[in-house]
Amino acid sequence: MKSRKEILEKIISFDGELSVLKKELSKYPWDVEEPYLVISKSKFIKILKKSIDQVITFEDLEYWANIIECRDDLDFEVELIQEMVFELSSPEINGEITRIKLQYMIEQLSM
Repeated sequence: MKSRKEILEKIISFDGELSVLKKELSKYPWDVEEPYLVISKSKFIKILKKSIDQVITFEDLEYWANIIECRDDLDFEVELIQEMVFELSSPEINGEITRIKLQYMIEQLSM
């Protein structure tokens, strides 16, 4: 069995089938004292670029954001990433995911 940290690293990097990784992660308790991993600006930007370049679909990006949103075992290098994850996880509230929106997010994180 993979460790929680290994599973989280694979999810954050979009390395593997997300539904399988999500199921593996569900075997661990939800609550933790401290985060296992911090999502850096560079890792987050890398995922956004994969979606812009159509390596992953906007639907996959939304699913990914839903998996990592509101987890105690993950933290974010800057709060802006957390806000962007929420935005991506709920396009029905925040507007559809588009290349322009993703490019704007990258620009915001690059400032």
